[in-house]
Amino acid sequence: MSHFKLPDLGEGLQEAEIVEWYVKEGDEIVIDAPLLAVETAKAIVDIPSPQTGKIKKLFVKVGDIPQVGDDLVEFIADATVSPKAPDQGTVVGHMESDKGVVTEAATTIGKAAAVGSSAGVKATPAVRALAHRLNVDLTVVTPTGADAVITAADVQRAAKTLESAGPLEPLRGVRRAMAHIMTQAHAEVADVTICDDADIHAWPKGTDATLRLIRAIVVACKAQPSLNAWYDGQALGRRLLEKVDL
Repeated sequence: MSHFKLPDLGEGLQEAEIVEWYVKEGDEIVIDAPLLAVETAKAIVDIPSPQTGKIKKLFVKVGDIPQVGDDLVEFIADATVSPKAPDQGTVVGHMESDKGVVTEAATTIGKAAAVGSSAGVKATPAVRALAHRLNVDLTVVTPTGADAVITAADVQRAAKTLESAGPLEPLRGVRRAMAHIMTQAHAEVADVTICDDADIHAWPKGTDATLRLIRAIVVACKAQPSLNAWYDGQALGRRLLEKVDL
């Protein structure tokens, strides 16, 4: 018997999500036949079988995210085939558009402070305890107290908003990779604000520019719900809000 591990997928990728198994336990498979499909931060790739034999055990299921080197499958070798050195696997990839968001476990990033950590947030111990009890991430709470201190009212307001939001939808594939990079950049790079001018001279006279912009934002949020969401940096997920508040 032999174990096949998640091979090096190249380009520094250290993990992949199991998208589909082409076999099940007990199936027979020949070398180079499609074994499973995985999704990385860049593409969906097919991994072929490294040997001929029988599938004894699948160590991961669809939706799991193993690391490079983790066991994927255990083979019972075909006695009629001469043994050969373990194959590291070859992947065949193709790009595929994002079709949705599915379940995913929490992930941390690098050696920096934990993603979503509230260590740098200004709040009293009592407020932190309240946030913990209400399951509110202090890093997404807008402070209203003096010197940017988060108050109990801020936490309660955030908890009420989250109640109206949808369930946490962890990110996958390209979105997940982007979340990694942007969160790391936010922790390591100074914030910058860029301002620009927009030519609105063609707008009819007497039009309230503020109301027009508000309507545009509402339409944009309905067309692209990700614009109206809470981002959870610790779980690398988002909560979509049905109500657009401005």
